[in-house]
Amino acid sequence: MKTVMVLIHDDASQEARLQTALDVVREVEGHLVCLDVVQMPIFADGFGVGGATGVMIVEERDREDENVSRLEPRLANEGISYEWARVHSQSDEAITDSFRLVDLIVVGKQGVGEMTETGNAASRLAALTSAPILLVPTEQKRFDPLGKALVAWDGSRPSDAALRAAVPLLRGSSEVEVVTVGEDGADPNEAAAYLARQGCTVTSRLLPRTGDVSAQLLDAMQSSGATYCVMGSYGHGRLREQIFGGTTRTLLAKAPIPLLLSH
Repeated sequence: MKTVMVLIHDDASQEARLQTALDVVREVEGHLVCLDVVQMPIFADGFGVGGATGVMIVEERDREDENVSRLEPRLANEGISYEWARVHSQSDEAITDSFRLVDLIVVGKQGVGEMTETGNAASRLAALTSAPILLVPTEQKRFDPLGKALVAWDGSRPSDAALRAAVPLLRGSSEVEVVTVGEDGADPNEAAAYLARQGCTVTSRLLPRTGDVSAQLLDAMQSSGATYCVMGSYGHGRLREQIFGGTTRTLLAKAPIPLLLSH
């Protein structure tokens, strides 16, 4: 995990995204790609094209030029390797296609320019790239890679992918706890043994399912003292609930700590 991309846009969750990305890059001694997203106006019909559209584009671009100018002195003093890039689009495909060779993409739970904290931006981006996504709550002040990490593991391919992707971070954690909910054959000791071979200090817990899985995992996040959580996609297959099941969508919207996810 050496190349980390963070979405830059002057909105409520930018500071949380950027500070988290900086903390990760310092931990892995990596390189930061700051992808500035200049949002293009979207009109429901053809009547919006013309002068008004051009004015909106120029205003948005000017706002982001000012945003980048404010952030550049700060980044220059952070003591990290970094670069700037820009995409003129609200398209998720445009974002993921801008830099395909990245090891992690840092996004906010609120999403770029979005007004509600649903985590939908993370799920959309995760569906388009093999890179893991680090989803950050808007109120996040710092990311502590040396604290305790929680791994929500269900034995699925997505959870395996997330686990492997997170190893560079998990190695630096003071403790890693693997939690599996339910008794459907997934053994958290399997994931714990893998992480132990990677040099992690790890414990494991199998929690009997007592009702809603998302509620149990949220409780585990809140009670464990973990500073972040690693997870794949929970829930049913994509034919029933598309790529991310209902449990995962709930966690994306309500998780109180950063989530590193993959599918």
